[in-house]
Amino acid sequence: MESRGTLTPPHAQAGADNAQVVRADAPASAFPHALHRAGVVFLLDIVALARHGRHPLDALLLAVIVQANAAPGADAADLKTSDAQRRPISVNALANSLRLPFESVRRRVHRLAAEGLCQVSRAGAVVPAAVLGHPAYVEGVAGACERLRLFYLELRAMDALPDLPLPASEDPAELTAPVPTASVARILADHALRVIDVALAVYGDVVDALILLETFCANTEGLPFIGAPAADEGPFRVYDDAERRPILLSPLARRSGFAIETVRRHAEELMAQGLMRRAGRGYIVPAAALAGPAVVRFALENAVQTRRMFGQLAQLGVLAAWERQAEGAA
Repeated sequence: MESRGTLTPPHAQAGADNAQVVRADAPASAFPHALHRAGVVFLLDIVALARHGRHPLDALLLAVIVQANAAPGADAADLKTSDAQRRPISVNALANSLRLPFESVRRRVHRLAAEGLCQVSRAGAVVPAAVLGHPAYVEGVAGACERLRLFYLELRAMDALPDLPLPASEDPAELTAPVPTASVARILADHALRVIDVALAVYGDVVDALILLETFCANTEGLPFIGAPAADEGPFRVYDDAERRPILLSPLARRSGFAIETVRRHAEELMAQGLMRRAGRGYIVPAAALAGPAVVRFALENAVQTRRMFGQLAQLGVLAAWERQAEGAA
């Protein structure tokens, strides 16, 4: 599967299929690895849904701007908040948040402003309510929230989210109220940006991180989860390199949204670090890299952030609403 950036999550069904394999025969100790794999697929799907055909860095910059514009505790996409009440974020803060060069971010933000996707003043950048209320944006948010619901059902099938908090309210009216889409979207965007921040801390470069994660997903796409590690195998069990499915340069560029030459250059840098290698005409993330401290750190931090997100959703009563929805569809 090569395409990304549509409103149909490209990996949702594959993730559900893998969850069924894990649920059938994997003990609890297998779940951190399974959650990591599902979590990476989920993150890349959210990035793809946010792109709408745009460059991945533009999509990430817009997401950071929207989150930064919201007052603490407010919904980032609250259309009742006037543009004057939104908090601008400076180009310097944007560049620092994604560890990108200032001048590159400045150019990208001004191009986005020229397209009408944000407004730039001396105070910084703001995504106006008119953009947040545009049908294409609303459709993208709805698609991301639906992908999040599928992710929850996938993890629930693996018993990967035990002991989540109960809803904060016991009011029957609130417990049966519709899912608050704006609040879910805020929590989801916050989660995605936190996981990307973890990837930046581990890998140092957002383009490197996205290309590496896309390669990892492509290498194991359609392969079943292989179970829990033995005591002497480290935190995770992984497929041998010979079993991985190499991805060619052109499909990797299409999946990631980056230009072919950009992917080629970053792949060379990742191979020099031992995080990727050639396999025939394609690329794989080798087993040695997956067992290394960088990937293990990212996997464990990703699991922490995933539990944090679903804990927040549980307190809002969102998970209970999704459970009722699942029961009604059964």
